[in-house]
Amino acid sequence: MSTEGEAKELTEVEQLQLTIKERDTQIAQLQDVYRRALADQENMRQRTQRELVDKEQFAIQKFAKQLLDTADVLSMALDAVPETKREENQDLKNLWVGVDLTRKELLKTFKHFGVEPYDPMGEKFDPNMHTALFQAPMADKEPGTVFHVTKVGYKIKDRVLRSAQVGVVQG
Repeated sequence: MSTEGEAKELTEVEQLQLTIKERDTQIAQLQDVYRRALADQENMRQRTQRELVDKEQFAIQKFAKQLLDTADVLSMALDAVPETKREENQDLKNLWVGVDLTRKELLKTFKHFGVEPYDPMGEKFDPNMHTALFQAPMADKEPGTVFHVTKVGYKIKDRVLRSAQVGVVQG
């Protein structure tokens, strides 16, 4: 009987060991699922945070883009009045000063919201930053260089809001 009892005990011990191994496997699987769920949650939190920051930084983008034409018109108005005419006519000079102050205030507001102009005069042409309106051969300048800026470009937080419209030296 003792051999029969020992065999019975041995199989019970083996069964308990098997059950423990199964439970350990289940625990390991559940821990893996738990860790993956935590990682997914953390990734989602970080992605949402990045999206909120981007949305906050670039929320002004459409509005600012609409105002760029206004800044251009103010610059053209200032350029249209020669200095000699301003000196001759005090009313014209006062109007010019008012337009200049308005333009400066608009640019200051742009800067406050992260919108900054950039003038690529003399830089190498970059299709990501510039739109070439025309090309012209120039012996004294390196081909592919910006030699004329029709409209300055604008960036918002290192992202191009409007590319600069330029003339490029033909190569």
